Amino acid sequence: MKKSFLLYYVLILISVFSTNAFGRKYYISPTGSDSNDGLTLQTAWGTPNFAFQTIQSGDTLWVKGGTYIVNSTVKAKNGGTKTAPVCVFAIRGEKPVFDCSSMRHYGSESSTYRGMDLRQPWWHVRGIKIYKAGYNGIIIAGENITVEGMTIEECGMDGISLGAGAVNTLILNCDSYRNCDVSSRGENGDGFAAKDGTGTVFRGCRAWENADDGWDVYGGNQPILVDSCWSYGNGVNYWPDLISSSSYQGDGNGFKLGGGGGVDGNAPNVVVNSFAFGNVGKGFDQNHNAWGVTCINCTGYNNNGMGNFAFQEVPSMGKHVMINNLSYAGTGQNIATGSTETTNSWNLGLIFTDNMFESLNMEDIKVERDDDYRLTDARIVSLFKLKSNNPAIDKGTVQTYIPLKPYYAIPFSGEKPDLGAKEFDQGNWTFPEPSETEPAEPETPENNDRPVGEKTVIVDYPNQFTVEANGGTSVVWGPFSLASAECAVFDMQAVGSSNGTVIIQFSTDNQNWVQVGEQAKNGSTSWVTGKLIDLSDPDAPWGPTIYIRFYNNSTRDVNIKNLKITGTLYILNNINGIDSDYNRIISVRYFDFTGKEIKTIDKEGLYIKQTFFENGKIKSEKIFKKNYFRGN
Repeated sequence: MKKSFLLYYVLILISVFSTNAFGRKYYISPTGSDSNDGLTLQTAWGTPNFAFQTIQSGDTLWVKGGTYIVNSTVKAKNGGTKTAPVCVFAIRGEKPVFDCSSMRHYGSESSTYRGMDLRQPWWHVRGIKIYKAGYNGIIIAGENITVEGMTIEECGMDGISLGAGAVNTLILNCDSYRNCDVSSRGENGDGFAAKDGTGTVFRGCRAWENADDGWDVYGGNQPILVDSCWSYGNGVNYWPDLISSSSYQGDGNGFKLGGGGGVDGNAPNVVVNSFAFGNVGKGFDQNHNAWGVTCINCTGYNNNGMGNFAFQEVPSMGKHVMINNLSYAGTGQNIATGSTETTNSWNLGLIFTDNMFESLNMEDIKVERDDDYRLTDARIVSLFKLKSNNPAIDKGTVQTYIPLKPYYAIPFSGEKPDLGAKEFDQGNWTFPEPSETEPAEPETPENNDRPVGEKTVIVDYPNQFTVEANGGTSVVWGPFSLASAECAVFDMQAVGSSNGTVIIQFSTDNQNWVQVGEQAKNGSTSWVTGKLIDLSDPDAPWGPTIYIRFYNNSTRDVNIKNLKITGTLYILNNINGIDSDYNRIISVRYFDFTGKEIKTIDKEGLYIKQTFFENGKIKSEKIFKKNYFRGN
C-alpha cells in the first residue's frame, strides 16, 4: 500500500476480528425439514420459528420463495453486532410468505399473535411477506435493526410497529396495507406505527387501505424521519361484515404526526419527499403536535378531512416548517399562524389542473416492486410527475439542511427545485452542498493534518477455523482499515490428505477480491506451525474499509489456528495519553423521490476517532462525529 495515499486518507484499524469471520450461510425452504443441517437448499430447514431461534451473530439465513405456515410468533433469539449482524434475506427474485392466518382471530386480537418479533440487536430482515398475523405484522424493539423490502398484509393491528427499546431503526422499501383491528373497530389498524423508539427512519415505504392511518406516531416523544414514502386510501371500512359503518373508528390520515397534545407525547417530526393522497382524513396531519412538524417537498392530493396539509394549531414549543410543498384537489391546506411557509403552492397562488400531471391514477401506488424492492414500474414513476406545463416547476427553494439528517440535501433539476415530491426532469441533477451541523465533541485536536508517529498493531485469533476446499465456504475477516498490513502468521493442517493450500485475498467491498502475497501450502496432515504470508504488497487494494479473505482452491479442506496479522497504525495526535486519529472521509448521500440513492460524495475532515490500546492490541474505540449522515 502506498503511504502517500495512506497519509492523505489516514486510515486506521477500526475493529478486531469478530464473529462475522465465522458467520455461516443457512437456508430455509417450504419443503425443508428442521432435522436437516440447513447448509444448502437441498438440506434446508423447514420452519421460520426454528431458523430464527438457531441463527447467530454473523449468520445469514437465505429464505426460499413459497408459503410457510406459521402458527406462533417468529422470534429473533440471538443478537448480532455491527461487524457481524444477523441477516435474513429472501433469495433474490423469490417471494416467501409467512402465512400467519391461523393466528388471525377477528375481534380478539392479542399481542400473543404477532407475526415477527425483533428484539435482538443488529438484525437485517429483507424480502418477506407477513400475512394475516393476529396483531402486529412485525414488532421492533431492539437496537440497530433494519427491515427492508418487507410486505405486511391484513394483520390485526399495526403492520410494522416500534416498541420500547427500538434504537436506530431503518424501515426501507416496505409495504403495509389492509391492516385492521376489529376489536377496536379500526381505531389502531395503521400501516406503520412509530409510537416508541429513537433514531427511526422510514425510507421508500408505502401504506395503503389501512383501517386507521398510513403512519401513526401518536405518543412518540422522539422525532422520526419519513423520507420518500407514500400513503393512500386509509380510513375506508373494507371490513363491513365485521365492523358496521356506524361503529367504525378509523381516522384515515395519511401521516399522523403528533400525539394528542402536550409536550411529553410529541416530537418535532420531519417528512421529506413524500406523498399523501386519497385518504379519508387528512393527508399530513399535525394531530396536536406541540413541537411543530417539518414538511419539505411533499405532495398532498385529494385528501378529505381538514386538508392535504393540516397544521392548524400553533405549537407551544416550536413551529411548523412548510417548504416546497404541493397541494392539489381535496380540501386544500390549513396552516397555523406563525409557521415558516416558504415557496409552497398555496403561498405562490399556483392553480393546477389534471393535465399538468403525467398521471393521477392513485391505484398505481399498488404496483409490484422490482427484485431490489425499488419502485421502477412506469406507472408509479408517472404518478404525480409534473408535466412541462406545470407551474410548480422551478418554483422551490434549494434545501441544504434537513432536520434529523445532518449532511443530507435534496437534489433537484433545472434552475431551482420544483414543488412537491417529484422533479419534472429526473436525471439532470444539481447536488447542493449540505449545510454543516452538529459540532464535534470534543473539539477537533490541533495539528490534525500531520501524523506524529506510528504504532505496530498485532491482532490475533487463536481458535481453529476451516477453509473449505474447491472454493467452498471461505473465511472473511473484516471490515477494518489498515494503514499498512505487513504479514499474516498462522498454523495450518491439510484435512484428509496432503497438499492443502490457502490464499489470502484483499477486498474493499467484500465482493471483488485480489490475491496478495503468496500461497501457503502444507504437504502434511500434521500441523505445521508458523506459516507466514507477506502482505506488504504495494498493489493491494485499499480504502476506508478493507476485508481479508482466506480462500482455498485446492482439493482438500485446510484447518487454521493461532492466526496473527501485523499492521501499522498511523497516529495523528495524542490526547491525555490516548492515541487519536482524525478520519477524513464521510459520504454525503443524495436520494431521488423513490428513495434510491443517486449520488454519493466523499467529504473530508469530519471525524475524530480515539483508539485505546492494551499491550499493543486495540482494546476499544470511540468515534466523535463532527458532521454525519446519521444511521443509514
